[in-house]
Amino acid sequence: MNIATILGIVFGVGILGLATYSATDSVAVFINVHGIAIVLGGTIAATFICYPLKEVMRVFGLFGMALKAEELPIGNYINVLVGLSRDVGAKGDSHLEQKIRSVDNDFFKSALQMLSDGYSKDEIKEILDNRIEQYHDQELGAAGIFRTMSVLSPAFGLIGTLIGLISMMQSMGGNIAGIGPAMAVSLTTTLYGVLCANLVFTPFAVKVEKRIEEITTLMCVIRDGILFIKDKTPSAIVMDKLKGYLPPRQWSSIKATSGRPTLK
Repeated sequence: MNIATILGIVFGVGILGLATYSATDSVAVFINVHGIAIVLGGTIAATFICYPLKEVMRVFGLFGMALKAEELPIGNYINVLVGLSRDVGAKGDSHLEQKIRSVDNDFFKSALQMLSDGYSKDEIKEILDNRIEQYHDQELGAAGIFRTMSVLSPAFGLIGTLIGLISMMQSMGGNIAGIGPAMAVSLTTTLYGVLCANLVFTPFAVKVEKRIEEITTLMCVIRDGILFIKDKTPSAIVMDKLKGYLPPRQWSSIKATSGRPTLK
């Protein structure tokens, strides 16, 4: 996560905190440990009921991956693929062997290996398409756990409020003056649930889904580039076709290179 993103988060949360502070005479009314426990405990318990432990643990790894960089270096991969198409056209497929060892991306490495081993175009396309589809579906399904948590947390916030109201009614007796403060504390649980859904779980889901789409796009770039190389497509045509995966503002950065691409 870069400095600009961190500053944006701090700034936004700061405005939220300042607005909350200025909206009441007693900020302490927003602190309800029992409410936090009900929302987080209930959401976590329900999530583990919905999904196996392994899937829940893996989704937090996905979020860590999503925070590593704002954009994947897709342009760098296009550069390398264009350079490879030029080299293969001039030196033949034997040039691929030394390139395989310099590639860090496993998907790219396996695609180059299939190309070097003489797989047919249809075989390469079928295998790579299947891997792309499996990756996209499985990872997107895992990211859906955050979506589930964003639905569950407001519900448990409401449950916490109901629990608080029941407890308040039971212990109130004839003390009518205590209704207001007790109601305020009770409603904080709903606040926690809504905040968790809209400030934590939903943004996490969007971030992870966006990252998965970027990686899927990168895999499609690699697949198309490998197929172009298999067809001995001229490097200029490879460059123009692969540029379509990038926004126009990045087209000028595409120049054939023999650099070493890495998935950040």
